[in-house]
Amino acid sequence: MGDCRTVYLVHCIDTEGPLSERDPSVRDLKTRFQSLSGQDLDFPALDMQEFIKRHREGLLGSWGEISKMLSLATSSVQRRKMPDSYDRGWIFNWFCMDHVGYVDNPRHRAMGIHQIFDYYQDMVKAQGVGDGLHWHFHPMSTYREAHRNATSYINSPLLWEIIGRRILDRNWFPRANRAGFHTERADSHWFLEQWIPFDLSNASSLDLDPVVNKDISDGRLLDWRWAPDDWRTYHPSHDCYQLEGNCRRKISRCLMVLNRCLNINETEMQKAFQRANSGKPTLVGIASHDWRDLSVEMDYIQFLISRVAPRFPDVKFKYSEAVEAFNLVHPPIAEDALVLNCRLILNSSGLPWRVIVKTKRGSVFGPQPFLAVRTRSRRVIHDNFNYGKSLQDFSYTFDENSILPDDVKAIGVAANDDAGNQSIHTVDLDELTETPENEVCF
Repeated sequence: MGDCRTVYLVHCIDTEGPLSERDPSVRDLKTRFQSLSGQDLDFPALDMQEFIKRHREGLLGSWGEISKMLSLATSSVQRRKMPDSYDRGWIFNWFCMDHVGYVDNPRHRAMGIHQIFDYYQDMVKAQGVGDGLHWHFHPMSTYREAHRNATSYINSPLLWEIIGRRILDRNWFPRANRAGFHTERADSHWFLEQWIPFDLSNASSLDLDPVVNKDISDGRLLDWRWAPDDWRTYHPSHDCYQLEGNCRRKISRCLMVLNRCLNINETEMQKAFQRANSGKPTLVGIASHDWRDLSVEMDYIQFLISRVAPRFPDVKFKYSEAVEAFNLVHPPIAEDALVLNCRLILNSSGLPWRVIVKTKRGSVFGPQPFLAVRTRSRRVIHDNFNYGKSLQDFSYTFDENSILPDDVKAIGVAANDDAGNQSIHTVDLDELTETPENEVCF
């Protein structure tokens, strides 16, 4: 467990790429309301409603604008503007999504597999300061409109292909989730329970005026009315993700910053420091978007810390990567890190017949690993494993009832354990340097 009197600040960025204004005339406001980055903002003296309005109007509608914003927000100067109690600079957690399969895109979102993910993966690698790279997904709207909010994973068939492509193309598998539109439902709840151990989506808050926010009130979206609001992490109930229960994954609270509702504020920050002061390490999730000015939001969060931290001299605060923070605040049961052993057995014609996966060390989070298959007919397919001789051993057979052996080009297997340790395995049959006799270990 981490230091009992520490607040772990996890800044979550829903990275969705450029977002144009709904009303093109709003673009003219940017000549009057230029970016506030780099200014010394006197937050107590500001009219916060007007300030939030100005901040929300400043959408970044191109990769050029986002790149310019990020060059300041992720700079060493901005990251170390106010070091944490451990003399560490700011840490970001980039929750990357793909916009795929839409037919209507009036707000000019970035379309295509890996378009957003690659941008941030390259940036994280180049900067090398410990930022997290995580999972974000927008369920498909009924009429495939990229600017609409939807809630159904069941009605989002490209979900499986997106994850499959992340495994096969980028050797990457999600460990932490941020719910699209801050909204979960039964189908997304059960999806996450199968593969993703950490979830920073609880937006429980009294800051939701039903008159001002009619579009999301009464559980329409962002429904976390029954979830804990005291900054504790929890295991959800099988039937309701908002209630505490015996499910596997861990959910943390994550409030927004300088938004129209569900905001982090001085009262909420004080609740977190009070909890840590009582000897309970506390995870504070804070949600932003990459199409707004992150430097301004960083300054506001640090302003709140500067107001609250002096009241609790025994409490430390730490800028944190999401998985690290979960493991320090809500430690997993101690066991060896997950290692899978994967073999592909060939049939008498030298074609794929069966994938056998054995858990060599540790335990798989959820009931099974994730299986992705790239076919020669240019599809990426997800399917279920069969159990082997134990609940930690698995197999999959290629035949006329699943995927034909002569249509298999590449295979990916990925899993997490409860602590977020990963075992990811891929094999592309066309890239084998030697012709296998009867099996391939990958």
